[in-house]
Amino acid sequence: MELLSRLIKIFKKEKVKNIKPSLISLDSNPVPVGLFKTFTAGASISAGQVVSLYSDGKIYPSSSTYPNVVGVAIDTVSAGGNVRVLVLGVAQVVADGAISTGSFVTFSTATAGRVVAYGGHSHAPSTTTASAITSVSTTSATVVSGVSTTTGTFVTSVSTSTGTFVTGISVDRRDFTTGSAVTSVSTSSGTFLTGIGDDTGWYQDSAGYARHKHSTSTASALTGASTSTGSFVTGITSTAGTTVTANVSASTGSAVTGVSTSTASAVTGVSTSTTSVVGSVSTSSGTFVTGVSIGTTLSRVIGIALTSSTGAGQTITILILPSWI
Repeated sequence: MELLSRLIKIFKKEKVKNIKPSLISLDSNPVPVGLFKTFTAGASISAGQVVSLYSDGKIYPSSSTYPNVVGVAIDTVSAGGNVRVLVLGVAQVVADGAISTGSFVTFSTATAGRVVAYGGHSHAPSTTTASAITSVSTTSATVVSGVSTTTGTFVTSVSTSTGTFVTGISVDRRDFTTGSAVTSVSTSSGTFLTGIGDDTGWYQDSAGYARHKHSTSTASALTGASTSTGSFVTGITSTAGTTVTANVSASTGSAVTGVSTSTASAVTGVSTSTTSVVGSVSTSSGTFVTGVSIGTTLSRVIGIALTSSTGAGQTITILILPSWI
């Protein structure tokens, strides 16, 4: 009933008058049958192709580029020719796959001008993603960042000169003379007589001797010295008292008499300061959505399949309806 009501409205709009709906029979008429409108072809068009109206006002075989379906072409024409398009009625079209009787049909996006079973339409979001670092773990290592040093000297070489000294003397005479040498002195101070004056008188001492005194003047003086002495050989004489050397044998030894040294600098101490540096970095990454776009896939219903097909290339009969999404 709904389809019949729509057909009546279209007939009235097209000024089809004085025809009762009960007298319209599509069964007794060969296909195509129905209402048509004439358009200019924008490309080569074959009869039975589903066609669409483009923005230039011309008709093209329906496809993804030309999705605005208006009907089925009745004529076969070249680009620029006039073509009649059945906009309402029954027509034969070419299926581009299996279609069941009673199914809604729409234009094929694979083969221009053919029909396929209507699968609905969708608004699918598509997203773009990018990687982002989600975490960072680091290990650190210590390195020497600065060194300060102090230097000192050390003996690198020694050169010496040597001399000899007497280590022993053997003689064939018994007599020798020695002398003393002061090796150390400790002193005490006292007074000494600086002058003698006049006679001060006579007296008798304990022994009965007569004695007399004089006046004296004194001054401080070194009154005593205690020393330690060492002996050294001053000469060797024979029993006759003459100096001899012919019978002296001496043994000598070497002694270090001087040392000269050369020095060089050496590091005696090191103080360092340290700092930490990143030794390694490990990161984990994740993706995040950078944008979302909505893709719209529209399938326009052309009509309803009155017969079925089992595969592409088969001809079926459809009931053309005014184009709707």
